[in-house]
Amino acid sequence: MLLAAVSGCSWLPDASLDYRNAKVTDPIQVPEGGVFIGEQALYGVSDLDDRLIGKQEGESKYVPPKPPQLVVLGNAPEDDNDETPAPEGESRAILARDGNGYPILMMSTRYAWAWEYVGEALKQTDLKVADRDREVGIFYLRVPSRYELGAREAQLKLSHTTNGIQVAVLNEKGTALVEKTPGLAILERIYEELE
Repeated sequence: MLLAAVSGCSWLPDASLDYRNAKVTDPIQVPEGGVFIGEQALYGVSDLDDRLIGKQEGESKYVPPKPPQLVVLGNAPEDDNDETPAPEGESRAILARDGNGYPILMMSTRYAWAWEYVGEALKQTDLKVADRDREVGIFYLRVPSRYELGAREAQLKLSHTTNGIQVAVLNEKGTALVEKTPGLAILERIYEELE
């Protein structure tokens, strides 16, 4: 019975080339005021033009391309501890809005460096860090009344997203984003120090 089940797989039709009959869609259109950092394909399709014209003569199934071999030049470190900062002059942060119109900062750098950059920027502002938890990505802030937050405390949350590191301002309990106006004022002040 097991032999029949295993050999039965060969009776199923091979649909590995069906993707070639799919329609090609237009690229993502980012709304005004929005941001999309990941414009470069992480896993580009080799010979893309050839792959969009349907099944080729003599093809029986899809054969994925082999990844390029990695070449190490010089002495490579044994482990990656994020010890190299972003290149000088590279934009580290973009002040933007999320899909619901709430202000956010987007950072196209590694989490460890985003944490350091934000921490250093906070030292230059009137926002006081009461506590921090790097593992969950939260700075606990004491917020001066000039930001018109209502509460005197807030959380600054760093999150991994597909577009990079997102920085948002949460209420003191961390259960929701703060109102748009004080949230924007807080992020603008931090953004000034990140530039």
